Amino acid sequence: MSQQERAVWDERFRSGDHADSAPDPFLFQLEEYWQLLPPRIRALDLACGTGRNAVWLARKGCDVTAVDISIEGLRKTRTAAQNSGLRVDTACYDLDAPPDWRDRFDLIICFFFLERKLFPWLRAALRAGGVVLYKTYTVDQEAFAGRPRHKSHLLRRQELLNAFRNFRVLHYQEMMKDRGVAQIIARKD
Repeated sequence: MSQQERAVWDERFRSGDHADSAPDPFLFQLEEYWQLLPPRIRALDLACGTGRNAVWLARKGCDVTAVDISIEGLRKTRTAAQNSGLRVDTACYDLDAPPDWRDRFDLIICFFFLERKLFPWLRAALRAGGVVLYKTYTVDQEAFAGRPRHKSHLLRRQELLNAFRNFRVLHYQEMMKDRGVAQIIARKD
């Protein structure tokens, strides 16, 4: 990502875009698989935005690292965590050059961010037995109003399933109600 993209996202977050503080409902499905995770969960919220999902994970007792390119989004993440009496570590990274976090996390979540080059990095950053929860737009989004519209931001059909084909897929779904999305929960065995 570029400095220009960072500025765009900083302005969007500053203006109140993505201001919802409730976690994405798909995150709640993780509770069905909580017993697969260790007692002290190291979690990564990739492209965390304003931190609504990171704060939920911290509330569940996870040690959370929230990563985003937007300094403004990370500031809002820290504020939301502090206002809830929680701690979330934040890190500002341009994910074109992600850090070397091999075998670091028990849980990785990513919502509505797609950079295909990161799939191998995500798989490597997850410890054996760890779980990935990922949700983003598919090409079916083109039938609905709103963003994103560019093909590079839209998964092909079953692409997310294929990206984690060597994992044990616990849940996979593609939906076309109000928007086109795919979501997966998968375990690295």
